[in-house]
Amino acid sequence: EAVASCAELLALARRHGSPVIHVMHHGKAGGAFDPAGPHAAIIEGLTPVDGEQSVVKHLPNSFAGTDLADLLAATGRKELIVAGFQTHMCISATVRSALDHGYRVTLVAAACATRDLPDPLGGAPLSAAELHRVTLAALNDRFATVVADASVWH
Repeated sequence: EAVASCAELLALARRHGSPVIHVMHHGKAGGAFDPAGPHAAIIEGLTPVDGEQSVVKHLPNSFAGTDLADLLAATGRKELIVAGFQTHMCISATVRSALDHGYRVTLVAAACATRDLPDPLGGAPLSAAELHRVTLAALNDRFATVVADASVWH
């Protein structure tokens, strides 16, 4: 579902001529985001087209150690629309940093997703849906305006 929502959002941005910057996470060889593995590639249907920039990051925060800040500054825009994976990790870190960089962020809930996590205190695992919802609430409290889906721009 989130991939389809990302595709809808991407198509809408392209139709309106909005700048699009794709971010890929490359981890260590042999790890979950090994650059040679399946999880480091951009999902089919969401790949960049001519004129769209790409950033390769190695940390959850897309600004850390990348040229994302420079690419965004070159657009002259101060409002970002953010979508992607995982809500609790890379999306959260990037949205929080975007505020520090002077951006206003709109986060599209349907175009983000996460995974189940174990409770570090030994309780029941946190479901992906619960973790997603809690992360969205925390980000909406200060760091972003959370919208349900791309319908707000149709």
